[in-house]
Amino acid sequence: MNILNKNKKLNKKPNLVPLINIVFLLLIFFMLSGTIAKKDFFHVEPPSSYTGADAESPELTILISDKNEISYDEVFISKIELKNILSNLKKTLNVEEVLIKADENSNAGNLSEVIKIIRSAGIERAAIVTKNHKN
Repeated sequence: MNILNKNKKLNKKPNLVPLINIVFLLLIFFMLSGTIAKKDFFHVEPPSSYTGADAESPELTILISDKNEISYDEVFISKIELKNILSNLKKTLNVEEVLIKADENSNAGNLSEVIKIIRSAGIERAAIVTKNHKN
């Protein structure tokens, strides 16, 4: 009988607890560090601009499609409905800023009318999303 040669053929299984802990920590890290952005109701390609400024976090967003359709809260609405919605939101929530995402192929006159509707509802600031113009 050999004392130095111990039979270590015990049934050893790998310990998966540390691996599971690391996976959950990575999952939590990426969930907290990632940004969650609301996806637009339809694709909007903003016009390019030479100047621009960062807008504050908007309280509400209005989308204007390339076919000049207006959308708020994932529903297509008319200009009259937009004025009523904005007036109600100004009274109830005291909205101060609106973000407008207009497609570059939309009519500039339509955008101008939407801005007039926003101002007539009593909302002072309207920010328009643009992309940086590259030379």
